[in-house]
Amino acid sequence: MGRKAEFSELTSSGEKCITTLSRLSLRVGQPSVTPEWILVDSVTTVEVYVDRAINALVAQSNLTDSMFGQAVLAKLGDDMSSTWPARFDWLGEGFDVKIKGEKFAQDFDAVIECRNGIIHGSGNLTKRQRSNFVRFTELRRRLLSVLDVTTHGTKLILSDDSARRALAVSRDFAYGFDRALRYQLSTDF
Repeated sequence: MGRKAEFSELTSSGEKCITTLSRLSLRVGQPSVTPEWILVDSVTTVEVYVDRAINALVAQSNLTDSMFGQAVLAKLGDDMSSTWPARFDWLGEGFDVKIKGEKFAQDFDAVIECRNGIIHGSGNLTKRQRSNFVRFTELRRRLLSVLDVTTHGTKLILSDDSARRALAVSRDFAYGFDRALRYQLSTDF
């Protein structure tokens, strides 16, 4: 895909993501800000960054230069960022940015799962997250070990430490993802 980009430390977009996560860290512990809010915002911040990266990779691919490429994007474009598994699959298979299975991606998956419980389960693990007992118990273990999130039955219990850990995991993901991008991007974004 062209020459490799030479970045000093982070892409501009990666730096923007880290800056936003740093600003969020200043809100931890404030009475008007819940740990759940911090966690959800940290995932959203990383999601915006990853979607910008996917858009940069698509633009660099010159896919939009042909009618066929435009048709492919019209049909499949939304799928690239519809879910986190879709993002990881498109990054790996479509752009050779292989992060699935990396520790920083596995830890971030715990943040994503917690966010899904907060948003889609109203603060409880969702029906999908509870549907397989082995995965359910493994998810509870990961939430505790990665984020210090305890569960009472299916209710998620977060603390300020959980919010700090979510921010740290999100930051580690941004750095790891940015390093993986360097080998596929020819320009900063």
